[in-house]
Amino acid sequence: MQMLNKKLFDAIASAVDLDDPAEQSSAQRFMIEAIGRVTSQLPDVAKSAAAVANRYITGAATAEEVIAERVRLWRAIEGRDQSDEPDVLKIRTAICVLHPMDIGAAAETLEYFFEFWRQAGLAQAELEAAVQNKYAI
Repeated sequence: MQMLNKKLFDAIASAVDLDDPAEQSSAQRFMIEAIGRVTSQLPDVAKSAAAVANRYITGAATAEEVIAERVRLWRAIEGRDQSDEPDVLKIRTAICVLHPMDIGAAAETLEYFFEFWRQAGLAQAELEAAVQNKYAI
């Protein structure tokens, strides 16, 4: 993980207990806010990911809708999922936002989110602003 993103991750991990299911939604809300800030930079197929995730976390969408969105995004990169193409990495960043945080892998999901964000070339300033806004760090 790049040094700056490692600092951001460490700051979040110190503010939130990523092993505590009660606090994991905070990390998910952060990712939703961050990706929402760069929706215009995402491939068209991934632009709805933040909206679906936000609707889910606020109770307006079902888990089935989130799963369907995640499956749709995986299908969009099928056969290229390990590619370093910026659009594939942006879609994988969006998939992280749709990943359930309550399965004991919140820290890992957050790490992937930061790494895909960086590799995809998404706006670092927007990521930092989301961390600042959510955690006042």
